[in-house]
Amino acid sequence: MSETNRPTLGSSMSLICFQYLRTFTEEVAGRAPIVAAGRQRGYNLVEGLGLLGATTDGAVMQERLNRALGAEGTSLCLVNAIQAKPNGGYEVHISEGACTAGQHSGEPVCAFTLGVFIGAIHGMTGTRMKGVETTCSACGADECVYQIDPIG
Repeated sequence: MSETNRPTLGSSMSLICFQYLRTFTEEVAGRAPIVAAGRQRGYNLVEGLGLLGATTDGAVMQERLNRALGAEGTSLCLVNAIQAKPNGGYEVHISEGACTAGQHSGEPVCAFTLGVFIGAIHGMTGTRMKGVETTCSACGADECVYQIDPIG
């Protein structure tokens, strides 16, 4: 997807608008389209940064993705840690996520952000990934935690 030229408003939009899009798409169609959109965004982000196949090191991923997605980048979230797991997967810890801002829920709500990390880690490692959110700040936790694992 190409960048949109908005000379006055720039490339950002209201977090409230994002929440409406995420919440009501999930109500109508479930989480799958939101995860898929995030997955494509994450892969395209890594591709745009020239990082396809660049690393399998969790600390390097954390630094580069925090720069791209954190306060210096798109402000999607703060990437606190990305730790490699023995199975070739990764455990991702984030805070201040756009999906959870102002949200209170009995179940995880980070479908888009989870998808971003599935796609970004796939792009950086060259290995197709799947993921699940195991901890969510919308449920009262201090941070969101994603388990990203290789497919197959």
